[in-house]
Amino acid sequence: MRRLSTLVLLAWCVSPVLAVGRIAWLDTRHSLGEIMESRGKVSYGFSFVNVGDDDVVINHVRSSCGCSFSDYPRRPVAPGDTATIVATFNPAGRPGDFNTFFTVITNAEPHRTTLELSGKVIADELTVNEKYPVAVGSLKLNAGSVPFGELTEGGTQTAAIEAYNDSDVPVKFYVDELPGYVSVTPRQAIVAPRSRHVIMVGFDTDRCNRRGYVSTDFNLFAEPVKREAGVLAGIKRIDVMAIVYDDFASWSDERHRNAPEIAFDADRLVFADIDTLSAKPLKKQLTITNRGNDPLKIYGISAADKCIAIGSFKESLGKDESTVVDISLIPDEITGKILNTSIIIYCNDPRRAKSAVRIVGNEK
Repeated sequence: MRRLSTLVLLAWCVSPVLAVGRIAWLDTRHSLGEIMESRGKVSYGFSFVNVGDDDVVINHVRSSCGCSFSDYPRRPVAPGDTATIVATFNPAGRPGDFNTFFTVITNAEPHRTTLELSGKVIADELTVNEKYPVAVGSLKLNAGSVPFGELTEGGTQTAAIEAYNDSDVPVKFYVDELPGYVSVTPRQAIVAPRSRHVIMVGFDTDRCNRRGYVSTDFNLFAEPVKREAGVLAGIKRIDVMAIVYDDFASWSDERHRNAPEIAFDADRLVFADIDTLSAKPLKKQLTITNRGNDPLKIYGISAADKCIAIGSFKESLGKDESTVVDISLIPDEITGKILNTSIIIYCNDPRRAKSAVRIVGNEK
């Protein structure tokens, strides 16, 4: 508390020329030390005080990989107030030293800050099938998908898939054709008996012409170098997913002033008295409007639950232009008595590049 009080007193002693929020971080790097893989997700709170004379708004917090995520305040932080960004790391399947990063984008000074969590994961003793649950013949993988999480355009992000040859003969693997923005290193290799091999998967945002939620896949083939009883060949589709954002930090001040501004006619859609035995869809409408000057590009709308279907919409909206989206609910796909889900809208509004609209309701 003494440290926070000192920061606030220092802020009051300064007379800024322009009203601006200013962030003073208590720390931007933290070591979690040694953590057991079985402990599960571990979190740490990075706190700051607004030592400026205007509100601080946190626009985005982006993690460097799918092993980490964050929670941050959506309300403005008033001058003199403090706020905390909770950074979480998932150690599952990631033994050894780690460093994961969180990029914080704000309207204040500094505009961009990188927070770092580090530590060392102590692996649990696992069987081969527990550690490598995805079988491609006699080759075992620790994962059958590569979730890259949130990425910003500009550069390539990489992730690893571990492969283990669970046989007594060499096994070769190779991949088929890849989308232009996905790379695999190596494309083919031979894994020695009872040995581990690391396959690196890359996602190049510069070569990906899509924004918002991006999903693709490729096939990985595995077969023994020579035929032998009990050694199996196989094929596995590897899913690759990412959420790709525009690089808003590179925009000029003028472009930010004229930026598109997404607006909704409702922050939630309510379906009352649902007959969960019916297969007949129930429909609501959501109106999306651009309140900014530059065109609003809607990159995609996704549903968090399979009981929700999204209708067509206009992908580019001029100033004050709107589009109406049909949101359909399939009652017999609801798994509980209470409906509580959401749809996610991705766009090029630098303040709300990812927005959620709640979908709620109750059984009749």
